[in-house]
Amino acid sequence: STQCSVSSGINAEYGQNSVCASKLDEGSSGLTDAVWCPDSKQILTWSEFGVRINVWSLNHKRVSYIQNPKLNSDGCAFYKKMAIICERRDREDYISVFQYSDWSLLCNFKVSTEDLARISIVNGALLVCDSHFTPRYLVYDLHGNCLTKTDIYSGRLGLKCLTVSNSEQFAAMGCYDGTCKLLNSVTWSVLKEWKHSVDAVVNETILYVEEKSESGSRFSIKQSKDGLELPLVKANHDDPYLLVGVGLASFSASGRYLATRLDSVPSVIWVWDMQDLSLCSLLVFCAPVVTLCWDPLFSKDKDETLAMCCNTDHVYIWSGSGALALKVPNCETLNGAGELGPIRNMAWSCKGNCLILKGDYHFCLSYFPDYGLLY
Repeated sequence: STQCSVSSGINAEYGQNSVCASKLDEGSSGLTDAVWCPDSKQILTWSEFGVRINVWSLNHKRVSYIQNPKLNSDGCAFYKKMAIICERRDREDYISVFQYSDWSLLCNFKVSTEDLARISIVNGALLVCDSHFTPRYLVYDLHGNCLTKTDIYSGRLGLKCLTVSNSEQFAAMGCYDGTCKLLNSVTWSVLKEWKHSVDAVVNETILYVEEKSESGSRFSIKQSKDGLELPLVKANHDDPYLLVGVGLASFSASGRYLATRLDSVPSVIWVWDMQDLSLCSLLVFCAPVVTLCWDPLFSKDKDETLAMCCNTDHVYIWSGSGALALKVPNCETLNGAGELGPIRNMAWSCKGNCLILKGDYHFCLSYFPDYGLLY
């Protein structure tokens, strides 16, 4: 497969032999984001300050432009042979639908938002989230007809994150009030609301608590929620990055599980079971979780696997069978000096057989043997 990397206003494309195949230079306009078009023949790049979107054709070696984009990739979605782009004109939000084979405009319509924050395709319709200050979501068909408009509550901040299951049957919306709302894509109503508190722990919930030692970290299982205290981080209201609300949510490949993180308790991961809509597992770490990602492939022969990192020298793995804390060789701690450095981010390979672990200046590939716990 071919991948892109963005750095210093230049988008570099790498082939299978890891040799740079081409460079797309935005010049003085800068570069903030880049995504592949589903046909794998075009790359979309966003200029600084929302000046324009550049559409680079790799087959014809030419570039087209889309003016006035509202957002980066949060304001772009693809469905079948169409590309949906958010625009901002005259202090109002618009949606443009293009046929991406030749980028001809199919339709353009205004959306009833105060300040559109993100879009996503769900079950063939367009789910639109309003600004962080407006707790509202809207659903449009791709002809511009509004199917529903819902104000979740009033007098509080709005939606902080959005994730959609692979089946597009459900969408989960993380809110600033500390709840995660499960949206049904058939009726477009809120099916379930989860509160991130100790009260969500039921008898079937498995509690994992990380314990550190000189040899590394391990998980212990807590038998009950009695005496369980979640490590709350006090919000600093002078900090523009306010640690409140559900800021991270992700469905597993099959949609069986949903993992969430409450930003005021960043060292705790909540895993919800979609079969009975209850809390399946609660994982308490010694440091804030910065990244979580699910194994992209679902198979009946193995458990679904969630990988997490906490800006340390460990990788954490959870599945329905248990949890592991794995120390990465040649990786520094927060105060040490190693080759990789603390793990800042990670991603699964497309086949789900290895993890890419990313440090500040280096990365490595991590392969897992057959632990029995995971597969």
